[in-house]
Amino acid sequence: MNKINSFPKRGLTFSYCLSGVLVLLLVSMGVPASNAQNSGENLQSAVQISKSSTNSYQIVNETAYIKPFFDTSYIISGSSNFLNHSQNIINSTIINDFLSSPTAGYIMEPNNSSNSTANATNVLPALPNPFVDQATISATIQKQLFEAINSAVDIDYSEVDIKCTFENKIQDWNCDVYSLPT
Repeated sequence: MNKINSFPKRGLTFSYCLSGVLVLLLVSMGVPASNAQNSGENLQSAVQISKSSTNSYQIVNETAYIKPFFDTSYIISGSSNFLNHSQNIINSTIINDFLSSPTAGYIMEPNNSSNSTANATNVLPALPNPFVDQATISATIQKQLFEAINSAVDIDYSEVDIKCTFENKIQDWNCDVYSLPT
């Protein structure tokens, strides 16, 4: 049995479970009908977050390692107003989920140039660390989501999808807004 081929099935099952749990959590936190009626807004009381991850493994000299390309995509669906009202929980859910993934430690610096310095004893300089830290990952995800959700609020449609794609190079990360007029 090829264990590498069976891995994506477990990831896909986890993705479905995560999506279901998030939907139930967000539905239970919905806006009460009295608030929606008082404000004159018709708020959809659910946001759905779906995740899809792709990564490849290659065996070289009996050692497994992650190939230089992988990506994680999130699709966030809901009304533009409710996305705006749920922005903090959307951010924390996606940031926490992404940081817990095995690929989070392999996100590359924008131009792959970290400073290396030699110490006072003229020892050879340490190799630069080509990977970003968790704080940079969190800040970049939060910035991308903030811009996309603000763009969705400007559209003001009843149903909006935001697709965020986070690849191995942080400068290539983006979130795009998709919607259909009602």
